[in-house]
Amino acid sequence: MDKRPRTIKSMFDQIAPTYDLVNHILSLSIDIVWRQRTIRKLEIKHGDVILDIATGTGDLALLALKENRGCRVVGIDLSGEMLHIATKKRDAKGYRTRYLLVQGDASNIPLKGHSFEHVMVAFGIRNVSNIGRLLREIRRTLKQEGRFAILEFSVPQSHFMREIYLFYFKKILPLLGGLFSRKASAYRYLRDSVMAFHTPAELEHMLWESGFTVLQSLSLWFGICHIFIAKKRMERPPQ
Repeated sequence: MDKRPRTIKSMFDQIAPTYDLVNHILSLSIDIVWRQRTIRKLEIKHGDVILDIATGTGDLALLALKENRGCRVVGIDLSGEMLHIATKKRDAKGYRTRYLLVQGDASNIPLKGHSFEHVMVAFGIRNVSNIGRLLREIRRTLKQEGRFAILEFSVPQSHFMREIYLFYFKKILPLLGGLFSRKASAYRYLRDSVMAFHTPAELEHMLWESGFTVLQSLSLWFGICHIFIAKKRMERPPQ
């Protein structure tokens, strides 16, 4: 599976015009509830500055700004077309001064360290080719004991739910995604990227190895989605 930044950028540039519509159709708009829950789990405070990785069309960032009117968000994404839509949504809601958009690679964040109280990513971490490098970059940009939230698809462990889920993912999702977006290959990629992604337990281990303590690991909707809330561990003082 090709996860080179230029490949991911090209794919999301192509599906950007229909991205929000198809997402809400395929999830029956449950993705909105998942994002809201993720934001609330971060416990954002007035004045906090948040980095939104793979900000896309801005749904997670805009929810954070709505729920916490004293915070600010910096969103980073590879896709210029996705950022163009995020910019229009941001300006329509009057958040121009509170939501800064940056085109770039989250594996090499062009921002100084210790800048953010929180970092978050929704449905984007599985598109990164080197997750270890991404986690190190996130840790670098977080302030001491800052929090990191991941919202991502997972495969149910229950045999019954797994069979239903796999049928939907393998047969229905690529068909509907291709019908509405005219880009069936992108939704075949979505299917394959979820199926090949790390289990929640594996991702928790990666977080620990990268210097985070996992505070919460929550399975949603019978295991089809997962929220991770982690905290940057204290750096040891020099001996």
